[in-house]
Amino acid sequence: MASFSALCFGPGLQPHGEKISVQIGEQGLCLWPGEPREQIIPYQPIQVSAGGFDHEQMILAWSKDAQAWSLTLTDKHAQDILLAHTPPALAPQLVQWRKKIHGAKKRMRAGWVALALFLLAPFLLLAVLLWNPDPVIGWAVNRISIENEQKLGDLIFEQIRPSLKLVTQGEAPRIIAEIGQKLATGSPYAFKWHVADDPAINAFAIPGGHVVVFSGLIKAADSPEEVAGVLAHEIEHVLQRHTLKAMVHNLGWRAVIAMVTGDWTGSLLGEFATQMGILKYGRDKESEADLKGLQLLKQARIDPNGMERFFDKLSRQGGTQIALLSTHPASKERMEALSAAIKETGAWRSQPLPYDWGRVKASLPAR
Repeated sequence: MASFSALCFGPGLQPHGEKISVQIGEQGLCLWPGEPREQIIPYQPIQVSAGGFDHEQMILAWSKDAQAWSLTLTDKHAQDILLAHTPPALAPQLVQWRKKIHGAKKRMRAGWVALALFLLAPFLLLAVLLWNPDPVIGWAVNRISIENEQKLGDLIFEQIRPSLKLVTQGEAPRIIAEIGQKLATGSPYAFKWHVADDPAINAFAIPGGHVVVFSGLIKAADSPEEVAGVLAHEIEHVLQRHTLKAMVHNLGWRAVIAMVTGDWTGSLLGEFATQMGILKYGRDKESEADLKGLQLLKQARIDPNGMERFFDKLSRQGGTQIALLSTHPASKERMEALSAAIKETGAWRSQPLPYDWGRVKASLPAR
């Protein structure tokens, strides 16, 4: 029988999932074949969907004993094996999955073609950007008002909202918002906090102040102080306009003109939304968000060791598929710089965040 590897999420497994072997059988998928915990999952209850910003992940989800389970196939080789041995019961859903990722790739290619054509036109300006981009981009971003940036952020969030399974009720969204607001006190931005039901250990910030925290990150944290460190880091990406600068760098002066005037076309707005899924920050931007985020923790009287603990924990798990590490690489040098900054700043009076973190994690949808 054909087999492949996938990341399995379910009751009793690690929050970031467990890589397991899966066999394709006549009656269903066999998980952990040959092991004591081997089990057969019938095809009928399995739902196939696309995951990730580029929709290239294949997610197989089902319910067992009223509890949610899923397999995430991020590896193309694993997807090809399943597609090559498509069980008849899953064939219609796999066809729809193919169409969805084909459409996403086509839109992304179209966006990149449009971007390339635009950037190649003003050759001299492009040469300046390549020679010394930061001052030019900084000058351009400074011409964009916070009001227009927040309007853009609202529109981008609405573009990507359908791809997020938002958690709007319960302890988790309320407490994430409380911690976020505590850290963002005095900010010129009206931050908006969201929790997405997604097993990935990830969080991201949109220009203008939308911050999305995945349930996988909340479950991976051992305390609210650890999550506060991530939120402080994301807040600083917004305050320092790192995401906005990255978008200007990637999309060119057409993006600057649109953001200055507040006039966005549907195609350009789609390109902005696509950028959220592929943005990566340089080491200097990550370090700046770390160190300035540390100051936010100090102002809010939150223990900084939670921030160091969580990022160090992720850096030591670099071999696993952690989304936060792909967009916010936790290098050894970064961890050492953060640790040194905490020691240099010295101890400050901190107050434990008054939340039962176990209860917060338990309030999230089961997987």
